[in-house]
Amino acid sequence: SLVTMAPLALSSRMMNTTRAAAAHSARLPAPRGAALSRVSFSSRQSFMMGPPVPVRGTTGAPVVASRRGVAAMARQGGRGGRGRNDDFEEQVVQVQRVTKVCKGGNTLSFRATVVVGNRKGSVGVGVAKAKEVVVAVEKAIRRAKKDLIRVPITRNGSVPHETKGRFKAGKVVLCPSTPGGFGVVAGGSPRVVLELAGYRNVSCKQVGCSNVLTNAKACIEGLKSLKTFEGVAKERGISVEELIGN
Repeated sequence: SLVTMAPLALSSRMMNTTRAAAAHSARLPAPRGAALSRVSFSSRQSFMMGPPVPVRGTTGAPVVASRRGVAAMARQGGRGGRGRNDDFEEQVVQVQRVTKVCKGGNTLSFRATVVVGNRKGSVGVGVAKAKEVVVAVEKAIRRAKKDLIRVPITRNGSVPHETKGRFKAGKVVLCPSTPGGFGVVAGGSPRVVLELAGYRNVSCKQVGCSNVLTNAKACIEGLKSLKTFEGVAKERGISVEELIGN
């Protein structure tokens, strides 16, 4: 009986050794010269820095991509060719829980208000809803980048002239600073809008409601109404010297 069982034990041990070697070789990375033909990952996993994602290479062996690599691919735009513009900064102003009354009951979702700007004269406000906070913030960032506006900034880092902005029940008053400058004198969401737009010396007064989204939109409307000598001269079809002389 010992003679008949010895070959069986030897064969089972050899099979286990072969399986372990195959599993170890499958975990090895691909050669340096081999290019990755297909890369598939979940944007949600990359945003939340989830576990490593297996990637299939040209050699057929699976390659394990690190979390840092997946996050880098997400920043570069995923599988698309267009990358993400790193000049813009995003700041979440408000995240609220909202409910919608349906036939089966109340549906809970989240509303995110985000301000995007590059501190060089471009700024935008985006609002989006989703069932998850992360998804709502991502949608709000995309909408804010679609609604970017260009605003004029003086050498002193202020607005060219005094103006008012109004959106629904919200109203703000923007005033330029003195030649010496006094910083950004504002509060709430208008302060975030002005700082991400690139203003260093400006005063903003909120008149009316205290809603975060309404005041941010009112500040955007006020910035849209700003005019410069070059812009007015171009609209009238005359030179700046003629405009100032008149």
